[in-house]
Amino acid sequence: MLKLGLIGDIQMLEPFIKKAMKHPEVYIAGKSSVGTRPQPAGSRLTITEFNRVELIERADAFLINHFSLLPFQLLCEMVKKSKHFFATTYPELSVDECTQLTKLAQEAQTIIQIANPFYYLPAIQWLGQNVLKPAFVEVSYFKNEPVGADTLLQLLLMLKNITGNIPKKTSAVSFNSTLADSVFSNLQLEFGDGSVVQINYGKKGPQNVFKVNTYAHNQFVELDFLKGHYSCNNSPIDLSPFKKELETDTFLNTLAQKKLPVTTIEDYSSVLQALHKIHLKLDRFSSM
Repeated sequence: MLKLGLIGDIQMLEPFIKKAMKHPEVYIAGKSSVGTRPQPAGSRLTITEFNRVELIERADAFLINHFSLLPFQLLCEMVKKSKHFFATTYPELSVDECTQLTKLAQEAQTIIQIANPFYYLPAIQWLGQNVLKPAFVEVSYFKNEPVGADTLLQLLLMLKNITGNIPKKTSAVSFNSTLADSVFSNLQLEFGDGSVVQINYGKKGPQNVFKVNTYAHNQFVELDFLKGHYSCNNSPIDLSPFKKELETDTFLNTLAQKKLPVTTIEDYSSVLQALHKIHLKLDRFSSM
């Protein structure tokens, strides 16, 4: 039986918790919570509260969404003791700290899974298995409201699992139009195998957009996630073998099967490095 601990805002963790509670080999050992608001009785979870140090000793694995509650040294001790965890939100860690955790996790065979919600879309899983390289990949992600701070990080993590690498060269531009109440940002990422990824994202117009198009020799792919249109060379893609996986399930199954998760702390570290370079280039346009 896997003893699972919960650290952070339990209200935000509740969807993950309910999935975990359905797993026959999981026992919720307790929680160390912060920021939880009262909820209706029908949705409230009755879980014993512990201080963080005591909970860490009681549980084998954790769902965490507030890493600021864990001093870095305590996080390192958890990893050394093979206390596995799933980061449902992105840890506020530096690249150096991620590198240190990666090394500790490898030595202790600790599983650290990082949230990567876009990757688990069936069409993205199909693309990861079938895209030909070198390829030109075009991602369009626009909302009718300001995009979240984590949006670019999520897109880069998604692409990391498709490309299997980090870019060798990056360029970035960003433009703001107060008259149009819009923001347009463009990234161009070049990879060692000759592949190029272009990401257009921001706030634009009344409609949301989420598309991924790829172009390679004898392979043109169009994925429109909001319209549910997925084609390769103008023929519909059969996505029936690719079910929409739940990240909680993949974390628990990864522990049971003792294999590496799809998105590791090492993946997160490499994306943070790329993101740092991108932000330096985007900052040049922030004062315009």
